[in-house]
Amino acid sequence: MLIFLSGGVRSGKSSLAEKLAAHHQSPGGRLIYIACGQHTDREMDERIEHHKQRRAESGHHWITAERPVEVASVDVKASDTILIDCVTTLLAGEYFRKDKPASGAASRIIEDILMLAGRAHAVVAVSNELSFEAPAGELTADYTRKLGAIHQRLVQESSTAILVEHGIPIIKKGGIECGGL
Repeated sequence: MLIFLSGGVRSGKSSLAEKLAAHHQSPGGRLIYIACGQHTDREMDERIEHHKQRRAESGHHWITAERPVEVASVDVKASDTILIDCVTTLLAGEYFRKDKPASGAASRIIEDILMLAGRAHAVVAVSNELSFEAPAGELTADYTRKLGAIHQRLVQESSTAILVEHGIPIIKKGGIECGGL
């Protein structure tokens, strides 16, 4: 099962994703949080700490795997539920790798996420919605195009796709109940 959530920055998508992952945790399965963000500045450090604290206070046991690239390298079992947060920072990691070309970043990410979805009980993937933004330059435009291609493919492959706006989940595909979450 693949559930895809997107939305604006600080729209509430990560909080909802954590609740959805916990809701879909299978008996005996682990909750694995794949953190794709890297410590780049004070603001990012604060976001990372906020997410860590929220998971610690959730009442669930989370295993955290920090992976700015190659998320499929995380060891998962068929009973595990995976939360990938977030595809936007994963793309930045893959896009600016020194050892692989940026041109293949989108396909590497799609392949990795679909591979995890095939190996785990459930995968919840979170990403920022940038399609409403006007790119400032060619690099940003290329990044936005790649992110859009990733989003389209993940939505195509997902059982559920949710857009989160102002803390409100809007079901775009599938029939999952979010009201109690």
